[in-house]
Amino acid sequence: MTEHGFADLHVHTTASDGTDTLAERCAQAQAVDLPAFAVTDHDSLHPALSKPLIKYEQCHVISGAEIRAGVEGHEIELLGLFLNPQASDLQDVLARVQQHRIDRNQAIVEALRTQTEFETTYDTLARCCDGVLTRPHLAEQLQREGVVDTHREAFQQYLNSGRSTHEPLQLVDCATVISAIHAAGGIASLAHPGYFEPSESDETFDSLRSLVERLHAAGLDAIEVSYEYGDFGFNAPQAATIATNLELLHTGGSDCHGLGTSATQIGDVRVSQPAFRRLSDKADIQLPRPLL
Repeated sequence: MTEHGFADLHVHTTASDGTDTLAERCAQAQAVDLPAFAVTDHDSLHPALSKPLIKYEQCHVISGAEIRAGVEGHEIELLGLFLNPQASDLQDVLARVQQHRIDRNQAIVEALRTQTEFETTYDTLARCCDGVLTRPHLAEQLQREGVVDTHREAFQQYLNSGRSTHEPLQLVDCATVISAIHAAGGIASLAHPGYFEPSESDETFDSLRSLVERLHAAGLDAIEVSYEYGDFGFNAPQAATIATNLELLHTGGSDCHGLGTSATQIGDVRVSQPAFRRLSDKADIQLPRPLL
């Protein structure tokens, strides 16, 4: 294996708002010579992943989740990696977060039906969704019904914060989520930190550093350093600086939701083999020989 480009630790499937199944993800990983990847669906664990690390259709797949949480008024997302799906504390937290998401989405759908020409009921949407129903699913339905022309327009006009049809998500405290990840034997990493503070000012960097310090005090293990930050106004070197200063581990990944959904695809962003080993050692995972 080479020093760089070893594992993509942020991938979505149809278990939440991804467009591709786990089997399709494995085929894609093999096509780009990706030794390992983590399934990190929103607020849920993939039902096919029965252990923190398994071999699935010739691929090494890490059981993970991307969990929405709150910290002192900030809405963040935490990546749990190498998770034991049977851990009761984690199951309880995921059930709480999922119920909050259901409540929020029901309110959004009712607002859309009242204020726009949107016709589909929440129950119909939920039945058509293979996994966790998310706002991207609502955006797709808005587009199908002709209420908007594009996915982007759906968020700008109806689903983003500040719109009359938007409903805030009730958040579980970050310390509770991190504790549940640890109880499941996993690594807790802050996902794409720049996403929450899209500015290029030094004040933003200081604000993010302060936010990560609070998360670190709550038990945070890592930061998603390798990521296509794009227009976030925050970049990988800044994330690496914060991680180094706080002695946090590095994670990274494509955040790919499916072929054709974005420019970044599975395997386009990876962590190195040494970084992967440090994470697996922290989680006390016995790696199979192909990953050593």
